[in-house]
Amino acid sequence: MPKRLCLFLLLSTTLSFSQNKKKADSIFHIMETGHLSKKEQVTSLINIAFFHPNPNTALLSAKQSLQIAKEINEPLLQAEALEEISHIERRLGNNSRSFDASIKALQIYESKGLIERQAASYNQLASNYISDKNYDLAIDYFKKAIDIYINSDEKGNHALTILNLGEAYRLAGYLDSSATSFQQALQLNDLVKNDIIKSYSLGNLGMVYATQNKFKLAKDNLHEAIDILSESGDSYSTSIYLAELGGIHQKENESKFAEEKFLQALTMAKQAGLKEQIRDFSIMLVNFYETQQQYPRALEYQKLFQVYQDSLVNKENVQKIEQLKSGYEIDKRESEISLLNTINTNQKNLVFILAAGVFLLLFFAYLLYRGNTKIKKANYILLDQKEIISKREQEKALLLKELNHRVKNNLQMVSSLLNLQGHELTGHPAKEAIVSGQSRVEALSLVHRKLYQDGVDTRIMIKEYIEELVLGLFHGYNAKFKPNFDIANISIHIDMAIPLALIINELITNSLKYAYENTTDPMLKVALTNDTKDRLHIQVIDNGVGFTTIQTKKNNSFGIKLINSLIQQLEGTIKKTGNEGTHWEIDIKIA
Repeated sequence: MPKRLCLFLLLSTTLSFSQNKKKADSIFHIMETGHLSKKEQVTSLINIAFFHPNPNTALLSAKQSLQIAKEINEPLLQAEALEEISHIERRLGNNSRSFDASIKALQIYESKGLIERQAASYNQLASNYISDKNYDLAIDYFKKAIDIYINSDEKGNHALTILNLGEAYRLAGYLDSSATSFQQALQLNDLVKNDIIKSYSLGNLGMVYATQNKFKLAKDNLHEAIDILSESGDSYSTSIYLAELGGIHQKENESKFAEEKFLQALTMAKQAGLKEQIRDFSIMLVNFYETQQQYPRALEYQKLFQVYQDSLVNKENVQKIEQLKSGYEIDKRESEISLLNTINTNQKNLVFILAAGVFLLLFFAYLLYRGNTKIKKANYILLDQKEIISKREQEKALLLKELNHRVKNNLQMVSSLLNLQGHELTGHPAKEAIVSGQSRVEALSLVHRKLYQDGVDTRIMIKEYIEELVLGLFHGYNAKFKPNFDIANISIHIDMAIPLALIINELITNSLKYAYENTTDPMLKVALTNDTKDRLHIQVIDNGVGFTTIQTKKNNSFGIKLINSLIQQLEGTIKKTGNEGTHWEIDIKIA
């Protein structure tokens, strides 16, 4: 469940959610039709950056305003443009650029002695540090802002900054300091009379008390916060506080009240279209119903969780692609500006040479200029082509990684469904088939998880993969001993990894299920060698009752048929050797 309320936005971009494209278009129209001074152009561009809903357009406008402000030597307008650049870069996820702009704005305010504007910059820097989860530095900058607001008439900003300091303390785990800050914010709000400050202070204080297991105080504060927020229609915060109450009731074993609060929170999030909260509240209900052994209800909310999880993953990928596009467009625009500046400089030099009146030097300079221009044009064409290729490669890698991630998620979803179905079939003959199917799906899911984690296209490291696969089976069958491994550290293609994983899964499963009856010191070893460049040799050895004992049961089973089919697919052979236990030897061709 998300525990962080982004209150620091109230200090610097209180109106950012009311950005209006019509306002931005209106200002554009005024700039095109009116005769504005340079100073008025700067102010208009800053307003366009503030109101425009497209962050790329907003950022270009803010950078244009900064350039003009530098041309007319207006430091305060430069600082205002830098503040807007910082806000937009943070929205785009470019925290380092946001930091840089905030620091430059702060330096201007310090040079001009504008104390309260410095406090606003401190809050902006603290917000950036919270976004980076560097809570200790965020706390330091909030304290600097508070030191300024103490001696000012800005009681509202003072209370908000203390409130945000309390939130930073809470996120950092300093619960006593967090509670003290929220209580101070409530005391200062007695003068300000701001319901938002009061409700957020009470609600976050309630979450602190809940973490400290002070459930009576937590519930009192959360109920009062919810009462205030319900009147203002703040669905985001209200739903979070309701879910927090549900968690408290669950800890107190008040299942009825816990279920009621969780469902209220989920309903409110759905009505407000809060996708992240719908996802988080759904998984809370999954965990709640699993503890209540209400598996059909748990499965219902597991499906809802997966739908919104996939939606948010897609949203994150779209945002990343938009960031790449934004960086490309801005860099291209800056390159064009740099090119124009270079051309202007060369033209000035050319005029100076003409003034010198030396025709011969002028002729050679002209030839040199023409040659340089052609080279630059060729370089720019090559650079553009390189950027396009690089961008496509990045998009291809991102999409391939996302594909592996989605396949892994879908396979894990199938495994979860089989697991839940297995609970429903306890004691039923079909349960064994369900469990076998789940282990095979897990083997496939593990391949795609490795591909997603390692960041490569189609190959995985076989040693780490087989060890994780076998240990997972030991855990699933509750084996009381550890396997032995002797596996070469090589990589293989996914087309070979998947059938090999299923073969090893079947052999290990057979051993764990049937081999160790009345075996006092059970042993299982998996070995893989790469003696030649084009062959792999795999051995699976146990000291159980031997394959002949279980052969009458399993010789015609689906698992044995599957193994033989996969061995043929890999152009390999399998044989059983030895007289004690079971010793499988597999030899397959490397593609």
